Amino acid sequence: MREHQVLHIAADLPSEDGAFGRARTEILRWAQKRSGGQLSHDAMAGRSFELLAAGRNSSAVEVDLPEIHAWALRQEDPDKTVAGRIWTSEAILWRAPNKSPRFAARLTVGSGEAELEVSPAAPGYVLQLTNTVGLTSGGRALSSAPWYIGDEEAQDELLRLLAAPSRRLPVVVFSVTDRANPALTIDLDKLASGLCGLADIVAILPETSWALTDRFGKRLSVFDRGVRIYMPRFDVDADPFAHPLWLGARLASIEDAALVDRQIRARIAQFSTRAVRLGEDILPFAQLRSFARKAEQDRLASSGASDEQQLKAAASRIQALEAERDEAKQEAKGWTDEAEAALLRAEEAERRERNAIIRVQSLLAKLADASPADGELQGLPQQWADFEDWTDSALVGRVALTGAARRTCKKALYADVEQAARCLLWLAGKCRQRFLEGGGSLRDEPVEDGIRNAPCGHDTFAFEWQGQRLNADWHVKTGGNTRAPEHCLRIYYGWDEQTQQIIIADMPAHRRTGAS
Repeated sequence: MREHQVLHIAADLPSEDGAFGRARTEILRWAQKRSGGQLSHDAMAGRSFELLAAGRNSSAVEVDLPEIHAWALRQEDPDKTVAGRIWTSEAILWRAPNKSPRFAARLTVGSGEAELEVSPAAPGYVLQLTNTVGLTSGGRALSSAPWYIGDEEAQDELLRLLAAPSRRLPVVVFSVTDRANPALTIDLDKLASGLCGLADIVAILPETSWALTDRFGKRLSVFDRGVRIYMPRFDVDADPFAHPLWLGARLASIEDAALVDRQIRARIAQFSTRAVRLGEDILPFAQLRSFARKAEQDRLASSGASDEQQLKAAASRIQALEAERDEAKQEAKGWTDEAEAALLRAEEAERRERNAIIRVQSLLAKLADASPADGELQGLPQQWADFEDWTDSALVGRVALTGAARRTCKKALYADVEQAARCLLWLAGKCRQRFLEGGGSLRDEPVEDGIRNAPCGHDTFAFEWQGQRLNADWHVKTGGNTRAPEHCLRIYYGWDEQTQQIIIADMPAHRRTGAS
């Protein structure tokens, strides 16, 4: 039997008086419907209890110490369709002095299956707490309903949310082409309730798709009936593959949509088990049970209880510690198995990536055999509005623009857009080949008349690119010392060894640094 971690949830309760008690009552009401017997008055009042009922076991612990007050419930349920699966849900409430109360949920399943095929959904009490008590994550209220973007104010709020550093939850964005007839093959209400506390579900119209494209670029947008998961720590320089996209064609039929629905739920749930950490964001039930038994043992000792009572309390604490140890071992084995499986997947992904890079390089080499006049010099952008799309399509795999470069290109004043494009072609061809093969310095290498390549020297600066830190230590520049933006071209770039691309950190204006 292996314990699979299905999902983790962490949120804040309202700081108002009574929120802790109301949340506990909602969780107990949920447990009462699933337990194999009637919960006692003391149990419903929030006291510790244990109710064993042939696979539908319920138990709760209460910890009341000066440094923390906590209450946790554990509910076990056999799977209704797969024999041998036991679902275990843990709901935890706690508060420390002068701090807002916290809530956490943990869902696991015990099974002999090596790979678990399930469609994850938040336990029902998460929806109850969201709708009756109110939960927040990163300062934002959780919701069990989808968010439909219908005006410019909501659109601006969505754009701010996607790029907010404080955002903790993924945002799943569905593109709808027709306001009057959404024609969605995935039930957004059902998905939003199932992922309550795990993600925000959003539906947007074409005008918001355009706003997403304008803000983050086409490679990070979603449009034409597609769906995309925007994970936390998202920005304009994000790796598109880290924010999964399903095109509208993948959602054409009910069968295809059901598969995508399961894939979305699995991605979100898997993210939650990594992002919401045991021992920090979640206080494990077994650990709280041990705390409760210790507190009871200390109380009996300080109150002068009989030796028999204290011995019984000590035995109970030992039993709790042994159970905590056994659960920790089982949990550690589960994490170890998952880590080994993840390592194998990562190694396989690296092999595929290396093979893909080799194939891309082979294709690029074949393209390089043709003269630029045969194709690349045709269709160069004539205005800055077209520059970003041209770079993404014509130079894919060779040259990439950072978010900062994309922003500066949109408001660029440099007059000769075509010349800037020819410089990027030089970077994609001769310059990139020199990085790949070596064979001489690029210092003062001529690009074309009046333009040369040179090291940045003291103007070198670091920049972020898809989770790594690179140095912009080279730049393509016009001659002379002119600072007139219409005539002064500067293209600052660095080399990404991992993807073997030229990364443009900034362009086309002169960058002001300590040396300049």
